[in-house]
Amino acid sequence: MGIRFRKYISDDFLKIRDFLVANYNAFEHPVNWDMVRWNYARYFCAPMIGAWGLGEREEKIPDTTGKKSEEAVRFWESSIGVWETDDGEIAGVVCPDEYIPWHPAFGQAFLQRSPDHESLLAEMLEYAEKTFIGKNMTRIYVGEYDKALQDAVGASGFHRDAKPCLNYMEFDLADIPESKLPDGYRFVTMAENNDIEKRREVVGLSFNHPDPNDWATAYSYKQLQAAPDYRKELDIVIERPDGKWVACTIAWFDEFNRIGTLEPVGAIQLGMGREIVIEGLRRLRDLGAKVAHMDSGLKFYEKVGFRKKFPIYRWVKET
Repeated sequence: MGIRFRKYISDDFLKIRDFLVANYNAFEHPVNWDMVRWNYARYFCAPMIGAWGLGEREEKIPDTTGKKSEEAVRFWESSIGVWETDDGEIAGVVCPDEYIPWHPAFGQAFLQRSPDHESLLAEMLEYAEKTFIGKNMTRIYVGEYDKALQDAVGASGFHRDAKPCLNYMEFDLADIPESKLPDGYRFVTMAENNDIEKRREVVGLSFNHPDPNDWATAYSYKQLQAAPDYRKELDIVIERPDGKWVACTIAWFDEFNRIGTLEPVGAIQLGMGREIVIEGLRRLRDLGAKVAHMDSGLKFYEKVGFRKKFPIYRWVKET
């Protein structure tokens, strides 16, 4: 069966989403994105970061009309390479995460593949090197057990950082600790109260951005809510007695693989980060998820109960 390369088109979104779902557990250890990161990159990262422009420097005031956000989505899409079989099945994808020239992540590339088409790795890397260049370098992220990609990046002249940058972590949803919300506090979802202004405030403050000009725009949050796998009833906040939202997360459920993840997680009050995570995990379990996972370097998640499965290293090639 032949395989051809082509550039991404907007109609590919669900085909690639299904490809990622089908291949997430096709390897001994995960090597691809899950469907969540694919949703998040297109429907939140691109429109959110793009609101501050597509130039080499970040603009101080975000565009709230959505025009620049839409330009950023098209820019993100234009960078993606797709490998397809003669019968129209996806065989591989090279894509970015945050893809804006002023952003520190510009120049990162992610290779998605199936075990049937690992022979494409050298060609995929060649495309990544030509397309994803930031600060005169290309960066690839490789898990400890992904020997095929390790061999490919090594043969292409990439060099591995001495220390891992992230860990792949899992939480066994059969054993979730009890929640401990203070009296008068409660969990609220966006299905109950779709207050986007309060929602963007709590996530902005959670990531140490006191200036509202640094928060995700309302337009970009509405884009996130349009993502195929987003569910308002899994977009959860903690509300304290005075009505202020003090923690937030979105639970995402992959029904096919019976796995879930939380993206993002934020809190502005001590102790509420743990409680929002526990509630998100509980809701994933109730939907039928067996395991929750995430890539993180934060000790916080270990304290909650996530367990490290393997480290992820950055490989760099200067251009």
